[in-house]
Amino acid sequence: MSEDVLTGGKINSVTRRGNIVYRTGGPWVPAVHAVLDHLERQGFRHSPKPLGVDDQGREIISFLPGESMIRPWQPVMFTDDALVQATTMLRELHDATHDLILPPETEWRGGPAGKTAGQVIRHGDLGPWNTLWEGERLTGLIDWDFAEPGPPLTDLAQLALYFVPLRGEGHWRECGFPRRPDFQHRVEVICAAYGAFGPAEIVREIVRLQETAMAEITERAAEGRYPWTMFRDNGEVERTSAEVDWLWDTLPDLFPGPS
Repeated sequence: MSEDVLTGGKINSVTRRGNIVYRTGGPWVPAVHAVLDHLERQGFRHSPKPLGVDDQGREIISFLPGESMIRPWQPVMFTDDALVQATTMLRELHDATHDLILPPETEWRGGPAGKTAGQVIRHGDLGPWNTLWEGERLTGLIDWDFAEPGPPLTDLAQLALYFVPLRGEGHWRECGFPRRPDFQHRVEVICAAYGAFGPAEIVREIVRLQETAMAEITERAAEGRYPWTMFRDNGEVERTSAEVDWLWDTLPDLFPGPS
């Protein structure tokens, strides 16, 4: 049986043969697969099953049904229900990994790191493009390459950044909203569904996350590390800086001024 190329990803080569998916591998795969094994044991329903590495060094995982939510979005994404589904899935992920113990030398895509008290395993790339949907039902979360230990608020902020979305006037139009979103309401829906953080905490964490991302792109691209070289060359630092400026200018009611 031949392999079919799966489209949509910008970083990895991804193909499918039947119910098996092959993805570009790397030294982070054992850690990611340990997390996916743990999630399966915990009954988390949205992640693929890890199946090892092939003789080409490619990651092997199970195929998950559903359609990736790429822009322009399907109508469900403009609803509160989609935000609740995504946030509930994230809370289940965090609850399932809160007590997972990992050694400090564990190798992630971003480098070696252990897991400390209060941390969870972050998905690390929580955009709608990495969620799978069957009609109006969220069925899967894919592309775990950037998974790593971290505070739950950081993952929640990333979800809000991409699902609200909080990325500028042009971005919500590209998503296909029929009118300007009620940003504050959509952040509040996420807060209520997760149950631990308020809007001001989330928005401040978005800014911190974006500033950290810009610094990482600059530093790791200077070291010649992929995919950060691609991010730099694609103008990601400049776009992210513009998004942060827009956030401060547009949403003052969600948080106190910059400190």
